[in-house]
Amino acid sequence: MIRQEHNSRRSVTKLAALVLGWLLCSLPAGAGPSSCPRELGSTDITLIKSILHVRGVRHAPEGQQCEAYRLHIATVSKVRDVFERCLAGTTRDLELRGLDGTLDEANSVAARVCAP
Repeated sequence: MIRQEHNSRRSVTKLAALVLGWLLCSLPAGAGPSSCPRELGSTDITLIKSILHVRGVRHAPEGQQCEAYRLHIATVSKVRDVFERCLAGTTRDLELRGLDGTLDEANSVAARVCAP
């Protein structure tokens, strides 16, 4: 269980680094609708809050962990939708692959923590 928590924390940290790294890059011209810069900024804040929430419940009862992971999965899925729509080129491909990996890991942890 400790190894899974470590892997989970590492993947959450990796996702945060990917998102913050993306913020250092500029949005490619014509990559998406004019609302994209605003959406990308707000999804970044939402994603960071979700990451902090998941980290905050790692020693909580399984019910709280389960709820945190379910919310995190929903948040990452929404972020993925925004990135898919608003980014272009290699940046888009890399970010989507990273988010897909994060979703796979979060779903794996949720399956274990949320077991009936």
